[in-house]
Amino acid sequence: MREAVAQFRTPARREQGDTSRAGARRRTGFAGWSHGAQMGAIIAGCLAVAGVTLLFPSTPTYDPWAWILWGREVVHLDLVTEGGPSWKPFPILFTVPFSLFGQDIAPYLWIWLARAGGLFACVMAYRMASRLIGGRLYGAIAGVCAFAALLSSNKFVRDAALGNSDPMLGGIVLWAFERHLDGRRDHALYLGVAAAFMRPEAWPFLALYGLWLWFTDPQLRRRLVVFALVVPAVWFLPEWWGSGDPLRAGSRANAPNPGSAAFDDIPAVAVLRRFVQVTIAPVELGTIAAVGYSLVMWRRYRSERETLALAMGGLAWFVVVAAMTQAGFAGNQRYLIVTTSVVCVLGGIGAVRVLQGVEWVAARWFGPRRAPALTAGALLLGVLAGSPTIVAKANNEARVRGGLEHEAYLWHDLKGLIDEAGGKRELLACGGVFSGPFQTQMVAYELGIHGIQVGWKVTPPPGVVFRTRTVPDGPLVTKPTDDRYRLVATNGKWRLLTVPPVGRTDCPKASPSAPTSGTAGNVATKDTELEVIGEPAKAARVPVGVAVTH
Repeated sequence: MREAVAQFRTPARREQGDTSRAGARRRTGFAGWSHGAQMGAIIAGCLAVAGVTLLFPSTPTYDPWAWILWGREVVHLDLVTEGGPSWKPFPILFTVPFSLFGQDIAPYLWIWLARAGGLFACVMAYRMASRLIGGRLYGAIAGVCAFAALLSSNKFVRDAALGNSDPMLGGIVLWAFERHLDGRRDHALYLGVAAAFMRPEAWPFLALYGLWLWFTDPQLRRRLVVFALVVPAVWFLPEWWGSGDPLRAGSRANAPNPGSAAFDDIPAVAVLRRFVQVTIAPVELGTIAAVGYSLVMWRRYRSERETLALAMGGLAWFVVVAAMTQAGFAGNQRYLIVTTSVVCVLGGIGAVRVLQGVEWVAARWFGPRRAPALTAGALLLGVLAGSPTIVAKANNEARVRGGLEHEAYLWHDLKGLIDEAGGKRELLACGGVFSGPFQTQMVAYELGIHGIQVGWKVTPPPGVVFRTRTVPDGPLVTKPTDDRYRLVATNGKWRLLTVPPVGRTDCPKASPSAPTSGTAGNVATKDTELEVIGEPAKAARVPVGVAVTH
């Protein structure tokens, strides 16, 4: 730590240190390893850990279900993107080959990849924070803080666990920045293209970087032209094929769900207000410390330009998302994953800058021999001061796990419900198919139909309605708009209601006095009140087992 004191007093010397690629490898803890070997080991480790998580109940959420469904449809040359979320090229690059492994395996393969991507983002936050500090002990402290900050940020674990691609995007952008610092601008370009395949917010950054490379790296011009054609092609042409409208993704994103920041009086301000709740206060204070320190060092010594560049990039990403939200786009929290990743890296750096300041002051007041012990004491006090937040995050784990298990059992129970009702063919014989708005893609996938073929706003008969709760304590959705729908089966978290077509049909049938939903507690019992639509006098307390006929 004495060396760190000297570095703190003469920061310009650190900036003039070993800037070779080998030096960068030493600072990130992989001395003697090539970059390819480092990243190969990291990716393999993330995949291994993510694979272990599949031993627990797992499922995709709404958007990933659509990507998995579309991957299967692309293989069958029958792509229909209407009725689903916005098209994203990056997941389809994987869900298409994953679909060849079968209907039951393909979703797990995507979840595996998405969870590994989330872990990869945390590792990249560690690497970047450690590198910008200078490695060694302080680098490890900064890296651990950045890793923990990103992992514990609001909804990060949930998004990664449910198969959203946004956590992976944070890792890819940090990797691109790392490769740029290494002097491998071609690699940074490739990773920038991958980011542009994941979110349109990356397009202006890729365009500006490509323009800069056009003049600074002429050997990349042919590739720049190719990418300038490929990026819009993979976004617009599949939508043209799947919906007849190449701009459908933009139209869909411009129709946000209720509760979006886009509906606030000033959407951009709402995005900022929600963003400050993503990370805990110590991370935000560390970000302020890191940026403030870097500004001072830049003004005095023209150093810390890498840290400032990272901070400016994170701020620019926020501005793009806020501007798009102001223009009517959804502005969901996960769209800010790049800014969140940057804030977590800066938070780790800021924590170390504070420690370095403590050691510098301790060395001047109490002498160099006592400085390390006093600094270690300050670190311990910092951990103790943050322990309430750590405990709160730990206590929140059960709630997050409960939500994940709820969604996982939705998928498991849905498959059982379909089997109990006789199978896909029998249910499709009912006519229309309806479910809750956030279950449409999962129901379509399991029934082997297109997402647009599952409705939710109205339920005109004849048809079949799949009812469940989107969240554990939420209402049953969707609510039938016709009181002729009657309960024919329950399985776990699901109720199945039908109005069969007139005449002979394979559609499951119920008696006229059967209830219109399962019991409120998800378990059919003789004494539980039933939610009824229609004529309560006939069906209010009919035992489920007696009412159901096939």
